[in-house]
Amino acid sequence: MYRYARILVSVSLLATAMFLSACSTFGSGLGGIFQLPCNTGTQQQLASPFSGQTGVSPSIGQVTIVANGNSNQLYSNYNQWTVTLVDNLGAVYNGGHLALVPDPSGPHPYPSDFYYASSLPQLTVGRTYTASLGIPGGSCQSISMGSFST
Repeated sequence: MYRYARILVSVSLLATAMFLSACSTFGSGLGGIFQLPCNTGTQQQLASPFSGQTGVSPSIGQVTIVANGNSNQLYSNYNQWTVTLVDNLGAVYNGGHLALVPDPSGPHPYPSDFYYASSLPQLTVGRTYTASLGIPGGSCQSISMGSFST
C-alpha cells in the first residue's frame, strides 16, 4: 500500500509541475503557445514598404506603418511596440521601437492617419520578409502586417 501511495504522490507532483510549466508559458513572450493577438485598439497596415511590394532596397533602414487615429493603445504606448521581420529562410530581423514620423506622401487609408517607423538592420537581396507588429517580451502574439520582397 505504501508503495502505491508513493507512486501516486510522484505522479501528482509530476502533473502539478507540468501544469505550472504550461501556465508559465501561457501568455509569456514569444514562447507562449496560448497567446492572444496584441491589441493596438485600431487598424494598421504597412505603409512603406507596402504589403506585396517587390524590389525593396535591402538598405531601406526602416519600416513605416500607418494606423487609424490617436485614441488607441498603439498611440498611447507606441515606444513599446516594434516591427519584426522574418525572411523566407526563417532569419529574424528585429526592428527598433516605434517612433512617430511624418509621411505626407504615404498612403492615406484612414480618416486620421498616424505614421510610425521602426528602424531595421541591413536586409538581404532576393528574400521575402513577413512583417509583424508586437511588444517585445509582452504577453501577446505579434500581429501580421503583410510581406514584401527585396
